[in-house]
Amino acid sequence: MNLKSVNKKILYLAMILLILAGIVVVALKGFKVDLMLERHESVNFLIGKDFSVREVKDICREVFGGKYTVVRKVEIFSDTVNINASTITDEEKEKLVSKMNEKFGTTIEAGNLAVKTTPNVRIRDMVRPYIVPVMITIIIIAAYIVIRFRNMNMAKLLVKLIAILVLSEAMVSNLVAIMRIPFSGLVVNLMAVLAIIEVIAYINSLEKKAASLEQK
Repeated sequence: MNLKSVNKKILYLAMILLILAGIVVVALKGFKVDLMLERHESVNFLIGKDFSVREVKDICREVFGGKYTVVRKVEIFSDTVNINASTITDEEKEKLVSKMNEKFGTTIEAGNLAVKTTPNVRIRDMVRPYIVPVMITIIIIAAYIVIRFRNMNMAKLLVKLIAILVLSEAMVSNLVAIMRIPFSGLVVNLMAVLAIIEVIAYINSLEKKAASLEQK
C-alpha cells in the first residue's frame, strides 16, 4: 500500500466523519440562520438628517446589551435608520428612543414608534429560486459532456461529476452547521460559486485527458 493510497483513505474517512458530525448537529440543533432570516422585530427611526450607522450601532449596544442587532440605512431615505433585533421590549424601545433623541436632537415619542414583527424565512424557500436555473445548467453541462467526450464512458463521467458536486456541497453545508455560521443568502451564493468552480475544474481535466487520448 503506497503513501498516496493511505492519504486518500484518510481524507475520505475525514470527509465521512465531517458529514456525519454535520448531520448530527443539524438533527439536534438545525442550521443557525442569519437574524434577518429568523423571526425578528424591527423599528424605523426617522432621524431627519444624514447620520453615521456606527453611532446608531453604539446606541444599540447600550440598549440591547448582548442581543445581536442589524442596523441599516433605509435605502430610499438616507435620513431614516432600520434597527433589527430578535425581540424589542417596551423598556428597550423607550430607552432606544430616549438615547436616539438625545444623540440626534429628534423629538420622537416611544408611543409613536411602531415595532414590526417579521416572520422567519425557511431555508428551502431561500433555495427554491435556484432549483430551475440549476436544473437547466445541469442539463446543458451534461449535454456538453456527452457531445464533447463521446469517446469516453459517459455514464462514469456524469456519475463522477454528480458525486463531486454532492460531496463538495455536503462538506460546505456541514461545516456551516458545525461551526454555527449563520445560514444566509451569502452562504447560498458561495455554494453556487463553489459548484461552478468544481464543474470548470472537472471539465478542464476531461479536456486534458481527451487531448492526451487524441495525441495517441
